Amino acid sequence: MNAQISAGTNRTSRRRIVVIGAGFAGMAVVHALRNSDADITLVDRNNHHLFQPFLFQVATSILEPAEIATPIRSLLHELSNVRVEMREATRIDLRRRAVLMNEGDPLAYDILVVATGAQTSYFGHELEWSQHALGLKSLGDAVAARNRLLRAFERAELEPDPMKQARDMTAVVVGGGPTGVAITGTISELAQRTLASDFRNIDLRKARIVLVQAGPRLLPAFSERHSAYAARALEAQGVEIKLGAPVTDVDATGVTVGGERIEAATVLWCTGVEGVPVARALGANVEPNGTVAVLNDFSVPGHPDCFVIGDAAHVVGRDGRPVPGLASVAQHQGRYVGKVIAARLASATPPKPYETFTPSKLATISRHVGVAEFRGRSITGYPAWLMWGLLHLRSLSGGGHAKFSILANWARLLVTYRRSGRLIVEPSELVGRRKRPEVAEDTSTETSNVVVLRP
Repeated sequence: MNAQISAGTNRTSRRRIVVIGAGFAGMAVVHALRNSDADITLVDRNNHHLFQPFLFQVATSILEPAEIATPIRSLLHELSNVRVEMREATRIDLRRRAVLMNEGDPLAYDILVVATGAQTSYFGHELEWSQHALGLKSLGDAVAARNRLLRAFERAELEPDPMKQARDMTAVVVGGGPTGVAITGTISELAQRTLASDFRNIDLRKARIVLVQAGPRLLPAFSERHSAYAARALEAQGVEIKLGAPVTDVDATGVTVGGERIEAATVLWCTGVEGVPVARALGANVEPNGTVAVLNDFSVPGHPDCFVIGDAAHVVGRDGRPVPGLASVAQHQGRYVGKVIAARLASATPPKPYETFTPSKLATISRHVGVAEFRGRSITGYPAWLMWGLLHLRSLSGGGHAKFSILANWARLLVTYRRSGRLIVEPSELVGRRKRPEVAEDTSTETSNVVVLRP
């Protein structure tokens, strides 16, 4: 390893900036440094930038994957000082200033930005629950969720056993935050409105859709009024809501919620996130959920040349609570760190310490119902849904074609309930499974500054 790192750290006259992660935060940093006198390398294990807020619409057949993901290279092709590498960072050697990769030579850096986002947490049950309860963090997750849901309905059509048929027609969503509420409402509409007339042996209007929330109310980040509104809207669609009911077991045939067993062929996990393993070697700087406690310029304590932003960073807002993991927050942080780095490169006065802001709160419940807390105003129903859609659409990368395609799909859904993405595209039951955490061996005696990245 020593020889590899040394080979990858030959200094150049221009400063070397490495950004790990092409999500909202990482892309914001890169764009903020587009005119800087530095060589920037953006590393991501995928070749696309993903618009995560629309993942649930891929999972429920409203949108196709290509409509919410854009090749990273196409987004950055005009930035001459940026190089894109489709590789996976496995370690960071903070002392030697090198990022070790899953293949090829290490990347040397003068300044490092870690924007690796967050991953789904199963609260200590990753190995046994993740294969049965699919998360929703990637395109693979969304396609796997869509496949599993549609396959279950297809099996129900052929199943002669009433009990097995009922299980195939049952979907359980765990987590009553914005994603859980949104996907629950759209699954209900998919079954009752879109697919009900397509099957002959089953009546999908009788499909059982269950939303499980361990806390006392849905949408806990919103006002109690909006939580109650969301619950009423979902119940009007026939959704069963179980509050104050933590999941105690998940297996191949369903879930156990408290002391109640729910037989279900589809279980979606929309609760719990944790920081990526970049935090494991940072000792006292790591929060219980694996995020990194950073300074007020997002640098890691003791390492001013390493920044952590987005969902991987632990940042406390004005209310004393961690800031939410929203696209607008990640972009805001990325732009700020870009200014910090630009000032450092120019030997200029750094910007003032970062000040958190209160983002607007938006959530969609069904195809024309939403809630919003926007600039102190409370909005519900169709206006809130329209605001949610337009504000998110404005932030979508990929140009006018992608936005027009999404608008066309939404318009068709509003008028006819039809969905274009009702395809089982591949046998991908394993797409959403998490692998056993890997920690590569290191025979070096200098490992105190090595950070393990691979989950």
